[in-house]
Amino acid sequence: MTDTSIRADRVRATRAQIAETALELFQSQGFAETTIDQIAEAAGVGRRTVFRHFPTKDAMLLDHLVLRREEAIARLAERPASEPPLTSLHTVLRQLCEEGYDRRLLGQIRAVLSMQPGRFGEELTVGSTGFATSAIAALLAREGNTCSSIEIHALTLTAMAWFVTAAHCYLTENRPSLVACFDEVVALSVHAAASTFG
Repeated sequence: MTDTSIRADRVRATRAQIAETALELFQSQGFAETTIDQIAEAAGVGRRTVFRHFPTKDAMLLDHLVLRREEAIARLAERPASEPPLTSLHTVLRQLCEEGYDRRLLGQIRAVLSMQPGRFGEELTVGSTGFATSAIAALLAREGNTCSSIEIHALTLTAMAWFVTAAHCYLTENRPSLVACFDEVVALSVHAAASTFG
């Protein structure tokens, strides 16, 4: 392994340690009651290190979701350039749902969300906005792209709405399957569009 890869692994491990420690504290003593200093001490790092990885406690809470989104963007960039954008988006987002998330971490996130219903709606939306922005950039950068910017934006936001709706129902309604939520949302959206415009 190179020095660069060792350093990158160390950074990832520290980030994961901070986020997982924060989740445990949020669940055991409450989100608002948990301080950055408590997280730093329990994670065995300094306060500065915490802020180097996370600007807010909200970012720590939702980090597992963010990491999975970053993986999805990388996969989107690897899809065939000739594939229709909506097909690429659907494939990647469904794969993300199918693979799911770490059940233990997701259970902790759900538990914290349930303590303060509605408190994190904005953060989930902001996170999905960044996800959409990255996806749009990846699709526009495709070699030989023939779609207009407005088409890429419209298709990406449509696909992201499927994912965000499915994730919201899965997280807040304690649904058993994220991919089942995603498939249901897509089917309902396609049926509604066909009924309205078909």
